[in-house]
Amino acid sequence: MPWSFSLALVEAGLIIAQAALLAFVFHAVVIEGLAMAELVAVLAWLLSVFMLRAGLSALKGALSAHASAAVRLDLRPRLFERMAGAGPLLSGQLGTGRLATSLVDQVETLDGYYARFLPQLAAALVIPTLIATAVAYQNWLAGLLLALTAPLIPLFMVLVGMGAEQLSRRHQQSLGRLSGLFHDRLRGLDTIRRFGAQSHEADRLAGLSDEFRRRSMAVLRLAFLSSAILEFFAAVAIASLAIYIGLGLLDYIRFGPATDLTLATGLFILLLAPEFFSPLRQLAQHWHDRANALAAAAEIRELLATPAARPEPLAAALHLPRQTCSVRVNDLRFAYPGRKPALRGINLTIKAGEHVLITGASGSGKSTLINLLAGFLAPENGSIVFDRTRIDELTTAQLAECRAWLGQSPVLFPGSIADNIALGQPGANSESIRRAARLAAVDEFTDHLPHDLQTTVGQDGFGLSGGQAQRIALARALLIPRPILLLDEPTASLDADSEHKVWTAISAAASARSMTVVCASHSRQAPAFADRVLHLDSGRLQESLP
Repeated sequence: MPWSFSLALVEAGLIIAQAALLAFVFHAVVIEGLAMAELVAVLAWLLSVFMLRAGLSALKGALSAHASAAVRLDLRPRLFERMAGAGPLLSGQLGTGRLATSLVDQVETLDGYYARFLPQLAAALVIPTLIATAVAYQNWLAGLLLALTAPLIPLFMVLVGMGAEQLSRRHQQSLGRLSGLFHDRLRGLDTIRRFGAQSHEADRLAGLSDEFRRRSMAVLRLAFLSSAILEFFAAVAIASLAIYIGLGLLDYIRFGPATDLTLATGLFILLLAPEFFSPLRQLAQHWHDRANALAAAAEIRELLATPAARPEPLAAALHLPRQTCSVRVNDLRFAYPGRKPALRGINLTIKAGEHVLITGASGSGKSTLINLLAGFLAPENGSIVFDRTRIDELTTAQLAECRAWLGQSPVLFPGSIADNIALGQPGANSESIRRAARLAAVDEFTDHLPHDLQTTVGQDGFGLSGGQAQRIALARALLIPRPILLLDEPTASLDADSEHKVWTAISAAASARSMTVVCASHSRQAPAFADRVLHLDSGRLQESLP
């Protein structure tokens, strides 16, 4: 931040001017015997310097806070986009709690680096240099003493910082584990209570909390120890300078420029000595902000370096399917890291407007195939073509225009039913929302609610049945007409009656709006909905009778 150096130059000038004016006033009153009334102009200048320093400090704080906020506001969306672009593998490996910690807490940790450490680093480089120059101009020996003691503080900060960064890194990792576990257990609190596992989970949280406490105390011990030693060095240096000036003024020392010392020059040097060490001491305090920020930045950098689930093409595709389209899959292969191949050379051709059901045992790769068709994952080999356009030629935005998707665990957010339906299209008008609600048979139960589609629901559809939440998610998928609808176990975990209502809604929507539908499900009611049934086993597809 270049402005930090400019402000540091101005601040150094004000500090030197303040010390010079104070020394002049004391010398004039004590030595020359001038009355305070004769020094009105000097006192006015001194008051102006005080006010300018206060204003400069406020300006520096405001600019630092603004710069820090700008960095964090820019980083959070990029980090969120990277997390979203990494697809389901990232959240599956790290957990949503740890990702939330990185997005919120670790990004916030950078505030200390940008708002405090960097501005103070500029001040520590500029202010002591100018003060030492001003002191040396008055008394070269005093300037030399400051110049010799100053490097001790940065040297010790570097030595301490090497250990502090490692401690902070482990501290950040401990915080991530604790936050992730707490987030996940909080979401599953009702399940934990119903299975009587409160004591076990409480003990586990207590163990991680104690680990986090010990790592926090280790960081604090190092911070207090380093601060105490740095204060010791600064105090010894200032005391040595004061002894030299005092003995010189008393004519006990005649070495070097000691004989030229006056009350004005001695007081000028003594007033500047604490100001000389003050930026260095403050930098030492903020050095731990730097260590914490670097530890957090290392975690954030790893997330930013996470490859996207599917590479983004350099240019948008020229042809984008707008109506019901065919789907062709050629020699599709995929394997999760460290596991056996989930798909082994899948070949599939789906006609435009056809409804295809993919069955298979749990773990056979049905959801993986749907995720590949949706573009949430990139295949190791093979291609997927919508009409005549490969999906790896489509940008993420274009892909979202081509396909709608409905998973087995609908995610609803606190808010109205209408807001949840319009999640992917915030600007959708009420008529479009109501049309989607009718297609998904949401109106069957919202017509009986006090506020219809404006009825508020809780987190994850609290207050709704599983079937009702799934139909709201279906309405969300149908809000905008798209050529392809992908369904991943849309009726999993539903009772028979709710399952029947969801399949009825899907069938009605597919009949009312022409689209190609690919569904992965092991439901016994699903074959009645399909034109073709394919069975997935050992990573390979084969035709099955509906």
